[in-house]
Amino acid sequence: MVVLAASATSWRNAAAFEPNPDGAFDFRALQLKILNPETNQMIGSTRFTVSHDGSTEEVKGSSTYLNGERDDESERLYVAGPGSAPRLETYEHSFFNADGSLHMVDTLDAKSGAASCTTYASGNRKVHKSQLNVPADSFAGASELMMVVASLRHGMHQINFHAFACVPWPELFSVEASVPAQSEHWQLYPGSLIRLDMRPDLGALNFVMAPFMPTMDAWFDPDDNWNYVGGEFDRYFRGPHVLTVRASPASN
Repeated sequence: MVVLAASATSWRNAAAFEPNPDGAFDFRALQLKILNPETNQMIGSTRFTVSHDGSTEEVKGSSTYLNGERDDESERLYVAGPGSAPRLETYEHSFFNADGSLHMVDTLDAKSGAASCTTYASGNRKVHKSQLNVPADSFAGASELMMVVASLRHGMHQINFHAFACVPWPELFSVEASVPAQSEHWQLYPGSLIRLDMRPDLGALNFVMAPFMPTMDAWFDPDDNWNYVGGEFDRYFRGPHVLTVRASPASN
């Protein structure tokens, strides 16, 4: 979903992950409308589900579009216990055309470091593969949002971690976001919100590559336990820009 480094040690000490029930970021309650960012017209919806099996947590996301396209996302995370930082184990994100055929598949096995980015076009299949060194503070897709929410709840003012993305080859990026001192109002969701502008750190290549990289503006509600309420992002590398917004409490 998003290309979001301080050390993994600072993450463990300052923002330990809280698994679901009491006040944690509960994806089971997260349903989003997908809007056209130019017209604000609804073009689809996203729903997340979470399942637990011992120390394993699995997050699944399904986005459907009115034109027939859809995205399916799945992440498996290892959580040693309450207050422990999660470790991403596997990630897979599939993008489908309106006719049901595959358009793209992104995968990462964090344990082995094996990563792939596959595209399908005109009957041809093109695969980019990489062997990555995956730091402990690496996340992908929806787990990136879980990481950010946990950090906000622990009062962090600077949020740093590694994120996986296909650009179009598999890559891990260091991403840094500063929490602003002032809240803002967003026309699509009520209340005083905090907006985070998340950009990948490309080092010496920032000036050349930054305009072509996926980015994300994300909104969080400090009066609702810092839950994610929406944002803008690139659906995939050089793909369409979309806007998401959580249904307001009044409309639930």
